[in-house]
Amino acid sequence: MNRKNFLKSVAIGAASSSMLVAACGGDAPKTETTTAPEAAPAEAAPAATTGDECNDLTGLTEADVKQRESVEYVVKSADLEKNCANCRFMQIGTQANGCNGCQLFKGPVKPEGNCKSWFKKDA
Repeated sequence: MNRKNFLKSVAIGAASSSMLVAACGGDAPKTETTTAPEAAPAEAAPAATTGDECNDLTGLTEADVKQRESVEYVVKSADLEKNCANCRFMQIGTQANGCNGCQLFKGPVKPEGNCKSWFKKDA
């Protein structure tokens, strides 16, 4: 299985589990991100909110936090060409507090963030 197919499988599994939780009446856990956003690339959508609420990991389980750590999520990408704003897995405004989310792990993400699972969004 190549990386692209693997990441698609992970994304589908994450989305499916979220839908299952919602269908069963459960709420999706809230997640966190850190640092204030900087100007995103012109083609990237801005974050729904930019305050400290997008840094709050309250409500995440220890397993959720370990999953975020396993993909090495950072709130500020070292590579300006690879950030959450131009990643196919970012979910704009999907967190309860209006922050962005990710299909691969729970909690808020910043548009200028990055992780090792970054995959360029189709145009």
